[in-house]
Amino acid sequence: MKSILTIVATLSIVSVFAQSPSACGTTLESIKNANTDELIAEFKRLHSYSNPYCDTTNSDYHKIMISLANQFTASHASSDQVLEAMGEPYFKGPLSEYENQKVTIGRGGKPIGKSLPPQFKIPGGDYYVVYLWRNKDYLTFAFKDNGCSGHTWWEKGNYR
Repeated sequence: MKSILTIVATLSIVSVFAQSPSACGTTLESIKNANTDELIAEFKRLHSYSNPYCDTTNSDYHKIMISLANQFTASHASSDQVLEAMGEPYFKGPLSEYENQKVTIGRGGKPIGKSLPPQFKIPGGDYYVVYLWRNKDYLTFAFKDNGCSGHTWWEKGNYR
């Protein structure tokens, strides 16, 4: 009887640790089924850790960013809503200012080349909000008529 109680107690402790939030994992039951408010809260939590080891392609943090971008585009969120949810971007402004960028972030955070994804790789819009991710990748939101008209990722070596 004692060994069964020990096993049950041990499994309970393991279960608690498995569900505890971490700097790399999400506390959401499902990123796919989470609403915008849940995604924003989880994005802010993971973003606050600034953990480069968790900031990888297909990590929970990356998946949450993708889900947020999809939801902002589907709901035609305003630039103010995106800024409030995701914080200060790397760039925000009209296309004319976007085209004037001359410096990009290369390996090790060193500036080289153009600073933003090429214009032909971004969705059409009048105003842009661009987030720099991992010092080399960009999440670009385009806005038309005060609503999010599209978004794209520009990742080193991978255009989507």
